[in-house]
Amino acid sequence: MGYKSYLGQNSLPRGIRNNNPGNLVKTSETWLGKVPHSQNTDSRFEQFIELRYGIRAKMRDLITDITKGKNTIEKLIHEFAPAFENNTVAYIETVVKLVGFPATQKITSLTEDSLIALCKAIASVENGTIVTKYITDQDYKDAIAILGNTAIPIEKKKAVKLCQS
Repeated sequence: MGYKSYLGQNSLPRGIRNNNPGNLVKTSETWLGKVPHSQNTDSRFEQFIELRYGIRAKMRDLITDITKGKNTIEKLIHEFAPAFENNTVAYIETVVKLVGFPATQKITSLTEDSLIALCKAIASVENGTIVTKYITDQDYKDAIAILGNTAIPIEKKKAVKLCQS
């Protein structure tokens, strides 16, 4: 099966053309499918060889932050979209609207669907609504398929809610 790659398609939003729809900043993290920095053509953000790897990296980043106590939408967005370079309040409001629960509600469990919903919301804010033309539900499922072990178990059941009061 061939997987999508938009790498280098300069007419697309930055996160899409980097196969990094969450716009993860370059770090020393050894993400699966990461383009080595020596070959990365973006001055600031990670690039991935395929879209599914960039989505997977965002999923793992979210899971890691949640386990470290950044376990609300508000805390997550403040972590990777700081106010000095983003309209963080508007970002949080948009994610809340798209995901459908309060910004300060504690995330205590995740389902595949809820993790995908968070990633979709973030990708939409980072790249604009055009993102739905380039990233499909199957792309998110392809990322889940290579997610690997996580600190928070990711439930397959659709009935489990993203948050518990």
